[in-house]
Amino acid sequence: MRYIYQAVERIPKPLSKGVVYHSEEFEVGALLCACGCGHRVSLLVPDSHQITSEGGMATVRPSIAVCDAPCKSHYHIRAGRVEWLPAFSDAMAVSVMRGQIARHAVCDAKRQSWGSRVRVAVARAYNKLRSMLRI
Repeated sequence: MRYIYQAVERIPKPLSKGVVYHSEEFEVGALLCACGCGHRVSLLVPDSHQITSEGGMATVRPSIAVCDAPCKSHYHIRAGRVEWLPAFSDAMAVSVMRGQIARHAVCDAKRQSWGSRVRVAVARAYNKLRSMLRI
């Protein structure tokens, strides 16, 4: 399976196979698991993942570990291609999930001020407008 990149304002409820959705504004991404199980994979950007487009094909860094589904899939997506990695054991999946929760707890404690968040939002909107005007 190959994954295309699709920039969206909001992640749609039904996801299509082979599409990595990315909302820059809300800093999230989503896709259906590459194994075909139909599990919805949600990605936090830039907290845990980066999503980019290379010629319209999606690249997701670092690897995607589907720890909250029975498939326990683990893979990279590079230039749209899925590169499989060894599946996580149940113990490894629990460990990864605990680590993510701990990282997010620390990030939540260091939340940016309201003014900082406004400056970031204005900068994003400005950059988006600039890129649209170049078309």
